[in-house]
Amino acid sequence: MSNVDDDQIEQLRRLWDRYGRLLATVAVLALLGVSGRYFYEGRQQRQAAAAAALYAAWQQPPAGQSADALAAQLRTEYPRSSYASFAAFAQARQAVEAGKLADAEQHLRWIVQNSPEANDRALASLRLARVLLDQGKPQEALDALGKDVPASSPALAEIRGDIAQAQKKPDEARKAYQEAIAGLPPESGQTALIKLKLDALGQP
Repeated sequence: MSNVDDDQIEQLRRLWDRYGRLLATVAVLALLGVSGRYFYEGRQQRQAAAAAALYAAWQQPPAGQSADALAAQLRTEYPRSSYASFAAFAQARQAVEAGKLADAEQHLRWIVQNSPEANDRALASLRLARVLLDQGKPQEALDALGKDVPASSPALAEIRGDIAQAQKKPDEARKAYQEAIAGLPPESGQTALIKLKLDALGQP
């Protein structure tokens, strides 16, 4: 073997003595990181599938199981899943249709507090404000309009107008209704409805 080969081997040996453990540690950590990522993704997929199956069961409860119990299970076991929010929205709608506004309030508050989706929290906030206003709680309705609702939302302006009207503040209501109309298509049914509310306020 040549002296050049001997020198190269000696250099490699010295490098290994100096950095070998570090390189081995880095390699192990990289391997653990990849394994952990795949484990996390696999766990997320399994949880999503389980939540979807539970949601399907809630829609058509098997014999001997109640929809309310299955929805509660969804909220308890998979509170961060969209399926839990879907079920809570549906329960809130059913409660409103049945005239059970306190129950609807409970379901909507759960979404606001637990949903990971800003859009779901925003929609739940608007509906919660409506439910509270229907219960004769205008200030609580105003407080329920959380930060997730876009400031430019016509729906937000409309509910603010309704709240102001309930609080006997016609000028604020008129301004809010005008903002709502400005953000909607001129020929939409919602625009026509808000114009009726605005007309009902009379002239300033």
